[in-house]
Amino acid sequence: MSVPTSGLPAAARSSRVVRRRNRKVVEIVATATDVLSERGYHDTSLDEIAERLDIGKATLYHYFPNKEALVMACMEAVGTQTNEKLRVIAAEAGTARERLAALIRSQLDIVVARPQMATLFRQPRDLPEAFRERARELRREHYSIFRDVVRDGIESGEFAVDDEDVALHNLYGAMNYVSTVP
Repeated sequence: MSVPTSGLPAAARSSRVVRRRNRKVVEIVATATDVLSERGYHDTSLDEIAERLDIGKATLYHYFPNKEALVMACMEAVGTQTNEKLRVIAAEAGTARERLAALIRSQLDIVVARPQMATLFRQPRDLPEAFRERARELRREHYSIFRDVVRDGIESGEFAVDDEDVALHNLYGAMNYVSTVP
């Protein structure tokens, strides 16, 4: 049984409405991320997302003006959550080798679980320019997390690396393309 909100102070009604809206946005973004992960950008449709959520397509438009805005929200959510998770791992106590191993495990979990989302960040050429620029920013943040741990390892003598850029390029190649191996 629902309780009428008319007797509640406006602030209480407003905060509940905001919380409900935020929960719905999180649910929509999570479902859209799943569809993007399965189908990729071009084969993702708002119709399928609405169907999975058991809502009307018009409801999606209430929260997001178009597919591009929803995809941007997905990229933002996945990118910022991933980078935050990696920052926490990189900041944990332990040797550079231990932290790098933990970063690699986390990255592989992400790439294997959602290969299409990884593709959005890895090969953004066929996306609208706004996506490409934000994807580049998120990739730069991501890369800097790994680079800082590798530099710590080089400085501490844990890693013997002749060329830091080549080592990082190889590391990224191995991690990010693991999902393409049959």
